[in-house]
Amino acid sequence: MEMEHADAQRTLGDLFSDILMPCLNAELTIEGCSCSLEKIATLSESIVSRVHAEQSGLPVACSSGCSYCCHAQVKLTPLEAVVLFFWMKKTFTRAQQMTLKERITNNRQLTEDVDLEHRVRVKDRTPCIFLEKGVCSIYPVRPLICRAWTSYDGMICKQAFTSGDSTAEIESSGSSNFVYSLARQSIEKICKIRGWAWRPLELPRAMAYCFAQNDLFNQWIQGTALFNISSPAVFVPEIYGSSFMEIHVPAFFQRFSLSYKKDGECIEYFLYSKEKKHDISTSLIVSHDVFSKAINVSKFYPEIYKEALPRYMSAVCFFMMMHHAAALFDIHCDCRICLETRSQVFKSFYERLKDFDFVIHQRRISDNCNVRGCYHDFPVETNMITLAA
Repeated sequence: MEMEHADAQRTLGDLFSDILMPCLNAELTIEGCSCSLEKIATLSESIVSRVHAEQSGLPVACSSGCSYCCHAQVKLTPLEAVVLFFWMKKTFTRAQQMTLKERITNNRQLTEDVDLEHRVRVKDRTPCIFLEKGVCSIYPVRPLICRAWTSYDGMICKQAFTSGDSTAEIESSGSSNFVYSLARQSIEKICKIRGWAWRPLELPRAMAYCFAQNDLFNQWIQGTALFNISSPAVFVPEIYGSSFMEIHVPAFFQRFSLSYKKDGECIEYFLYSKEKKHDISTSLIVSHDVFSKAINVSKFYPEIYKEALPRYMSAVCFFMMMHHAAALFDIHCDCRICLETRSQVFKSFYERLKDFDFVIHQRRISDNCNVRGCYHDFPVETNMITLAA
């Protein structure tokens, strides 16, 4: 039996490679990649269907509209991600793409860097970013792992989903898992040989990175390290614009409150955790230099990173403080923002706040640097920030 399994694995692996290699040649195109994946998926589906037809017992219960498994976080290879992204760009309207970006941000905020139990708790709020009213919106180019996941009993899927049990098991098709897993392994092997990114990564993270690239396909085939999964910061989208504020400001004020005291041209802010019921940061200082026409941030170290699910919360806090201070200082036109921070903090935080155009103005002998940006008048409601008692 083990010998038969090994022979089947070798034969099928060679067959997948024979399909992939002609498409992934020196004249590589996105169309060629799409063609190769389509052939791989079609062959895999044909094999699995024949096996299921010959097997006795219950048929696979999966059908359109059954989307319990679509609340799990799936991984796909970079090749699949690139093909999926180009298909999506051709198929989705601009409005659909903007909605997708918001879903990616929300999904990543709730699911990255947390354990499985937490992901199960938030599953109702983190369906697949491509799930539309219970139906897959990218079905023709869905990842291989989505094709592999099957169930023999829809009720068991429903019970596992509603139970909230992170250890719940569902009996699935072994042949389906075997064939599609082997297909993905063949893709990984060939991409690795060619020097292209090949390690699977989670779908929302992959799509976030695809959106961030101007020349995605050419960079990938040139071997650029686009999908460096060991560096989470690479995949954090730039933070800017009204869509960011609309999504994350309400989430921020559900968990925290900001209050302030104003003394002349100086404002002190206090950050309060509603969950822990005490201040988590005090003395967040912003001042206005009337003569140089600059907003000086002399202290901004909110300890939000110690809270649960802190992603983007520090960014919201900074956004709100800047816009609130500008309103109190009666600033309605471009104005410099000056602050001092560490080089690493600049790269991981301030540089990503694209609305402020932060750059390093001067480096110090230590790791510190002087940073300058620009406040641009932006329509943000700040009445949620209250006067401290």
